[in-house]
Amino acid sequence: MSNIFKLKLTALGHPNPEGFNCEDEKEYRSVVLWLEDQKIRHYKIEEREGLRNIDSDQWKKAYDTYQNDLVSPVVKGLPNEQLNWLLCYAVRLEYADNVTKYENVKVDEPKKAAPNVVSSNPLDNLDFGSAAFKAGVERVCALAGVGPHLDPKFRLAAVAKILKTSPHPDLPRNEVNMVTQIVDVLKLLFIQDLRDLQTKINEALVAVQTVTADPRTDTTLGRVGR
Repeated sequence: MSNIFKLKLTALGHPNPEGFNCEDEKEYRSVVLWLEDQKIRHYKIEEREGLRNIDSDQWKKAYDTYQNDLVSPVVKGLPNEQLNWLLCYAVRLEYADNVTKYENVKVDEPKKAAPNVVSSNPLDNLDFGSAAFKAGVERVCALAGVGPHLDPKFRLAAVAKILKTSPHPDLPRNEVNMVTQIVDVLKLLFIQDLRDLQTKINEALVAVQTVTADPRTDTTLGRVGR
């Protein structure tokens, strides 16, 4: 609760919002008097004498009268509830007196951190500009018979088209190491096809679940509907 008080006192321009202790009765009374003198001004100056005598035993009686005169909804509430209402009331009055000043105030929203998405697709982690990638594409294209091009991705796309029409090309049997590399590349190229297949399988499962969840389904009869 004290942090809420500090925020509102700061907004109202209190001289010492950080040092305010709502549990200290004298400080509590001083803040009430400050609110009436500087922000609320419900009483005439001469009518504030009861609130001004913060060391008097009669201060509580004057404060209760003050709450009633303001038609506070927490007249019978706890002291912190009464003070919180006074602060809210003072803030509303402050805004009403300076609408033009506050209506164009812009509050900068804190920037939200971008989610850290970890991809499970090996292709998403490839560095298409690296020397290793370009060298690998060069070896694959040499085996597939794809001509030169400045963009290695363009050449890799050509290899993919060739593999779709002839997925098992005859490779030179004397280049064992290169064959192993080709197999690895083929696995990467068909990952997307496998993902598409998984998506279709998921869609089929959803469709089946929709049918079996139909309240008209009687699985014991082995049929759907009445």
